[in-house]
Amino acid sequence: MEGALTVRQISSSAYKDRNEEYKRQFTHLPETEKLIADYACALQRDILLQGRLYLSENWLCFYSNIFRWETTISIALKNITFMTKEKTARLIPNAIQIFTEGEKFFFTSFAARDRSYLSIFRLWQNVLLDKSLTRQEFWQLLQQNYGTELGLNAEEMENLSLSIEDNVQPRSPRRSSLDGCVERDEKLSKPISFTRESISRVSETESIDGNPPKGGLGKEEPQSEKQIKSPSLTSEKRLSRLSSKSLDLNKNEYLSLDKSSTSDSVDEENIPEKDLHGRLYINRVFHISAERMFELLFTSSRFMQIFASSRNIIDVVSTPWNVEPGGDQLRTMTYTIVLNNPLTGKCTTATEKQRLYKESREAQFYLVDSEVLTHDVPYHDYFYTLNRYYIIRSSKQKCRLRVSTDLKYKKQPWAVVKSLIEKNSWSSLADYFKQLESDLLTEESMVNQSIEDPGKLSGLRRRRRTVNRTAETAAKLSSQRSSGDLGLDAKGDITGKKKEIESYNTILIVVMSIFLLLLVLLNVTLFLKLSKIEYAAQSFYRLHLQEEKSVNLASDMASRAENIQKSKDQAHRLKGVLRDSIVMLEQLKSSLIMLQRTFDQLNKNKTGMAVQS
Repeated sequence: MEGALTVRQISSSAYKDRNEEYKRQFTHLPETEKLIADYACALQRDILLQGRLYLSENWLCFYSNIFRWETTISIALKNITFMTKEKTARLIPNAIQIFTEGEKFFFTSFAARDRSYLSIFRLWQNVLLDKSLTRQEFWQLLQQNYGTELGLNAEEMENLSLSIEDNVQPRSPRRSSLDGCVERDEKLSKPISFTRESISRVSETESIDGNPPKGGLGKEEPQSEKQIKSPSLTSEKRLSRLSSKSLDLNKNEYLSLDKSSTSDSVDEENIPEKDLHGRLYINRVFHISAERMFELLFTSSRFMQIFASSRNIIDVVSTPWNVEPGGDQLRTMTYTIVLNNPLTGKCTTATEKQRLYKESREAQFYLVDSEVLTHDVPYHDYFYTLNRYYIIRSSKQKCRLRVSTDLKYKKQPWAVVKSLIEKNSWSSLADYFKQLESDLLTEESMVNQSIEDPGKLSGLRRRRRTVNRTAETAAKLSSQRSSGDLGLDAKGDITGKKKEIESYNTILIVVMSIFLLLLVLLNVTLFLKLSKIEYAAQSFYRLHLQEEKSVNLASDMASRAENIQKSKDQAHRLKGVLRDSIVMLEQLKSSLIMLQRTFDQLNKNKTGMAVQS
């Protein structure tokens, strides 16, 4: 086993070796725990313990082996109460601190601190939300941390996948059964809801035209349920009833499709429904031919120019349809979207890739996928939008337009970020396609009026009409006018909503400006108060210094007076001592004189005695 001092990069380590080390070092963990990531780091104790941090779905473990001094720590993710990014020595941003109820752990020396923190934080949040990793999420995390080369053979990969599937069980059985039922109900109800929506929209459209609907809702529901239960045919078998020639928009001279030989209508049941799994926004029959509908939506038509300007889309640049080797045709568009949201910037650039599939047939049906990437919005590198347009011919001057949309993720975001992305994206997509449907209704009324005007003129010339013919034409004209009025009303509603949004944004900007002004005023007031407090503190400090100086001066004066008095006392004592010394010296002098006299007298006596003898 390698020691913690032998640290290698994650990209150069095989997953198999790391997983075996993990199992060998932490034998007390359940067998279902599979290693997801490991990081070379150090635990800060009395000394730095260099080692390796192992992350699984439910556990965070640390192992260090320095000169046979082993340190093993196992932290259950559910026991973590808080975790933060930290800096080593308050300067180097390479540390993570983890808190539990009774302890805290400071891990440092991460090579990629932010990435490690995000991985640990995500799994911690999953545990707190009582959510298990799916098989796809598990393999995605492994590929992010170890790459595609995991060092496992086919049998080991299969065993790991089976163990993951066994482990991906909800943490509460009662909750899992309820969630499973809800998911099954949602899966079954989604096609039925689409069918009901399409039936209601068809009935509305045909009632506007003046023709009664062919079937009610009650008759269509069993058919939809039957379609759910019956196996779906492949697109190749369903398309075999139609012409085998593909659609080519740029090389029309090679087309040998005889429009006169084609039937006047296409059976919609024979056309495979390929709606996306997201949401269905448009499912409606328009009094516009399928070819004309395709020209309106997927060429540089006047309709799309007006629609783009109404959506504040500028600088539109598009390429012609180019045939790819597989038979599909590709068209790329770049444009700039002017935004009214002050939080996301003034504008954003976008790239839209439109793909026309080779199964499409000219003037019969068209299947187009539109992949839209916005470049300057928050979290733009996490997701993109996929729109699917299905144009199906109903008759010579009618077609059905189905538009479904789904959000695709390039990388998995956090749950909070994902909910924010979906909320904003679905609302803007709903507004976009609602306005598109309204503008198409307006275009439909304009096209039908232009078609009916020559008929009116010829009728005025002939003056030969039966009562039934007159009534039928009047009903048709009234239906067209009503549909046109509906389109204009819908467009007016959208314009009013846009004005309301603009006014709301203006009010929001004004409120934010006032709020910022108040903050500035409060900051200025606080600054003035702080300056006054600082001035008062300085004055108090100066006064205190003066008082200290005066006290020190008084004490100095007193000490000086005491010193003078002491010196005087000492001088007086010294004088007394000197006076006493002088007296004693005089006494000594007189004593010496007397002694001298005595010696002289003795000498005289001796000399006298000597003379007498």
